[in-house]
Amino acid sequence: MMDPESGTYPMIRLENLRKEYDNVVAVKNLSLTIEKGQIYGLIGPNGAGKTTTLKMITGLLEPTHGSVFINNTNINDNPLVVRQMIGYMPDFFSLYGDLKTWEYLDFFAEAYKIKNKKEKITEILSLTNLEIKRDEFIDGLSRGMKQRLAFGKALLHDPELLVLDEPASGLDPKARVELRDIIKKLSSQGKTTIISSHILTELSDICNVVGIMEKGVLIESGYINDILSRIQTKKILRLDIVGDRTPVINLLKTISGVDYVNEKDNIIEIGFSGKREDIPLLHKTLVEKGVSVVSFYEHTKNLEEIFMSISSKEVS
Repeated sequence: MMDPESGTYPMIRLENLRKEYDNVVAVKNLSLTIEKGQIYGLIGPNGAGKTTTLKMITGLLEPTHGSVFINNTNINDNPLVVRQMIGYMPDFFSLYGDLKTWEYLDFFAEAYKIKNKKEKITEILSLTNLEIKRDEFIDGLSRGMKQRLAFGKALLHDPELLVLDEPASGLDPKARVELRDIIKKLSSQGKTTIISSHILTELSDICNVVGIMEKGVLIESGYINDILSRIQTKKILRLDIVGDRTPVINLLKTISGVDYVNEKDNIIEIGFSGKREDIPLLHKTLVEKGVSVVSFYEHTKNLEEIFMSISSKEVS
């Protein structure tokens, strides 16, 4: 549906999407909206239904029932129009090994009827740092180079929506940072990205919105901070001190608002249900009691911790 404030439609709208294989339900009645310009991370273990969902979004897989709308266009009604909007990079991709890097991009530039294709190919090679591999045969490229080329091909026709399935697989740390920066740059230009991974560290620095899937069910979706506020009922404080920790732990247990105190890896973790403005008072109390405080801060759960908290729910 149209956003009444912006007057625009979401880039992706899934309505009651379901996919069954014989007696297996891969995706269970999934409804989801992704706004334009968002970088949406689809998180879940292997077999959660992520790839199946992405294939239905791209029109490569027909749902058992339900609807996929891309920029308010039903993919079943106008598949060619929708596919022109999408740049898709699958988890497992095939490249034509007997073509040179530039020839591979040239082949798809012709398929997409891209004007000024030479300039576009040069742009893509530069964006993916493949200029020096321009005239090399694909068979001679490393796994990471092939991954970059597949990503470049997905960008070739300047799609509005990028659908990336495990895109960082096979990339070295430097290339992963480069991929992250490219996706963020494209987002700032208004492009939308949905990106899946079971390696949560790949998504923690790139996605502003996440969906968590397990056993074909979308069990959470939204901004990371909003999800965190729903699942984290108490603040987690972390304290590093110099000296004996035992009397400090005993002291903390007597303070109002402290629900639990644990020690892990020489750090004292405090479960605190008091108000946020009470945290400086807690710190002041420790200092007044002569505790040598090295660091004292509120810990915010990362993406992996959020996933582990949510995935412990029973999914029926």
